[in-house]
Amino acid sequence: MSTQSNENLGTIYVSPAAIATIASNALLTCYGVVGMASKNAFNELAATLTRDPHHGIDVHYQDGKIVIDVYVIIQHGTRISSVADSVINAVRFNVERSVGIPVHQVNVYVQGLRMMNEDE
Repeated sequence: MSTQSNENLGTIYVSPAAIATIASNALLTCYGVVGMASKNAFNELAATLTRDPHHGIDVHYQDGKIVIDVYVIIQHGTRISSVADSVINAVRFNVERSVGIPVHQVNVYVQGLRMMNEDE
């Protein structure tokens, strides 16, 4: 994705990996999110082996607009819709603030729930 100023001094290109890093940092600060997951088991294994820092985040451009898919694991007992809303708002705000380009859509895929340990 690129952004240009009115002075036309040049073009700034922001890679999907950079946007994924920003989204990942925002995602992990959201209440109720305990981790990130992959789309499927094969991607989960690959991310574990390569220690992919963008694990659970998919950034793509659709008609020149940023679309971010996040795959999360949520704490059992939290309201899933509230956590998803929080994730959407946090990711959109942080990416737009950092990059200066509006985010068209943030899709949240809940891949699992983690039970609380009773000993804690």
